[in-house]
Amino acid sequence: MTKDVLVSVKGLHSVKGADSHTGPAGNKNPGQDEDDTVELISAGKYYFRNGKHYVEYEELEEETNTVIKNRITLRDRHLEVIRKAPFQTKMIFEENTKNTSWYNTPVGSMLAGFDVNEMQIRESDDLIEIGVDYALEINYEHVSDSHIQIRIMAKDSGLFHLT
Repeated sequence: MTKDVLVSVKGLHSVKGADSHTGPAGNKNPGQDEDDTVELISAGKYYFRNGKHYVEYEELEEETNTVIKNRITLRDRHLEVIRKAPFQTKMIFEENTKNTSWYNTPVGSMLAGFDVNEMQIRESDDLIEIGVDYALEINYEHVSDSHIQIRIMAKDSGLFHLT
């Protein structure tokens, strides 16, 4: 893998029986399932040291135009995602393990729990793909069943395509 990479992070949160869901006519339908997908694509830097993969990249928070610095660390079946201010947190994903950490926001802190059901990792010379299925808790309350898909591609590999 080259030092210069492209990072794609796609998250899906499925809330079962959400309290309110806006229907096609703008009406609220209580008890319906609701899915929220977020995707980020950014240039980043890749390093491999002491048996660990490191990726650093930045994202722009749309509402405040604040740059958020992120670092992904991957070793064996242990994924760690660190986000720096203003939304500072350290998320740890390990298969069949529940980890908690404080998720700090400008309006306060929440305890976030990540209960991983399954983790898939594929590595090649120019690509690392990580898929994680997990239950997300906020302050010990289940809020969604979630999936995160991370693709780290060598910038000059030709693997990046917009769909």
